[in-house]
Amino acid sequence: MSVYLIPLQSALLLFPFLAAMITLPYIIIQYRKYGSILPIRVLIVYSFIFYLLCAYFLVLLPLPPTEVIFPFRLPLPPMEEVASYTKPIVQLIPFASLKEFTMNSSLIWNDPATYLTALNEPSLYLIIFNILLTVPFGVYLRYYFQCSWKKTLLFTFLLTLSFECLQLSALFGYYPRPYRLFDVDDLITNTLGGMLGYAITPVFAHFLVSRSRMDEKAYDRGRSVSPLRRALAFFFDNLIILLTTAIITALILILRDEFLLTSPAIRICLLYLAVVFLYLFILPILMHGRTLGKAAVKIKLVSMDGHPPHWYQYLLHFMILYGLILPAPFYIFHCVLAFLTQSAAAHHWMYGGAVLILAVLYMVTMYQCILSLFDKDAIPWYDRFLPIKNQSGIQGLKKEVTGSDTASLTEDDTSTATS
Repeated sequence: MSVYLIPLQSALLLFPFLAAMITLPYIIIQYRKYGSILPIRVLIVYSFIFYLLCAYFLVLLPLPPTEVIFPFRLPLPPMEEVASYTKPIVQLIPFASLKEFTMNSSLIWNDPATYLTALNEPSLYLIIFNILLTVPFGVYLRYYFQCSWKKTLLFTFLLTLSFECLQLSALFGYYPRPYRLFDVDDLITNTLGGMLGYAITPVFAHFLVSRSRMDEKAYDRGRSVSPLRRALAFFFDNLIILLTTAIITALILILRDEFLLTSPAIRICLLYLAVVFLYLFILPILMHGRTLGKAAVKIKLVSMDGHPPHWYQYLLHFMILYGLILPAPFYIFHCVLAFLTQSAAAHHWMYGGAVLILAVLYMVTMYQCILSLFDKDAIPWYDRFLPIKNQSGIQGLKKEVTGSDTASLTEDDTSTATS
């Protein structure tokens, strides 16, 4: 049993890091394609990735003795041991493993009493394992990826071929020679397992949400703009602004320009504000309400009636958000310092009033941000004041009755989409 547990444990240790790497690209792809993220879809996709990781580890990682490779303990044989191997590296005779099993096992076909004993033969375990290894792959291809049996046959064969080629490559040349056998019987049994998975998929699909229903629900949710979708666009926009400011600042320093030599903090702030102005005012006008962050998740700013906003609405939007709301804690901090250091009563009233107004605006904004977690149609007060809103580029799923249950997507006035 440890033969299988060690690769599975290695896959379990590596999967969180792999999942962290692909999560952001996956979210962007989902928002661009469907406009929403369904938990059931996330569960299916990530379980498929974990399955593939386990499958590759099971066929690539041999038995101990082991080397310790930080931060994971992977069952890789030492170089000296692999170099001393003299066993064949390829086996190209079909059904040789089955022939070996029938010749070396205690199985006698006309004696049922030997059947139970034959089930304990290690060679039979290997054949069964190779079949079971790709059964989930066939299930995933038919259920989620909607593949026909021909595509399932092709993709399963390519998967098992990749197994054998990786073994034949000696882990991409890491070892002096292959430490696992390239076996044509593995190609046959693995492909058989994928087709078996394809055949039994209807048994499991009966208890699961259908792919068409999943897509319909995703497109329906994607017609509105969720808080996470807005937050992701906001994150991308600010990341681009900060990176652009940093790159320009670095170029100025490399060119040894005198622009930053006097009052560098003030000059960098002015440079930052110039980038914000160009990015959040000029760019949305040129891109019809989109920034790069909004375009990434397929949303845009529009007026409440659905028409493109006027130029002054873009200007007021970014001035209120980036000139008043976001730096409000900074303003409050400096007003409190001024309040404590000024002795004139008129100054106390002025700074105290400024702190009160800024604090109320900031708390109202934060309250609306929290409220938007429960009400996806909530619009911030400054957008209601302008008035503008974020609109999804996903228009939903339009059903057509054509003798069978088909559906066509209308997205930004288009009529086709890939599943």
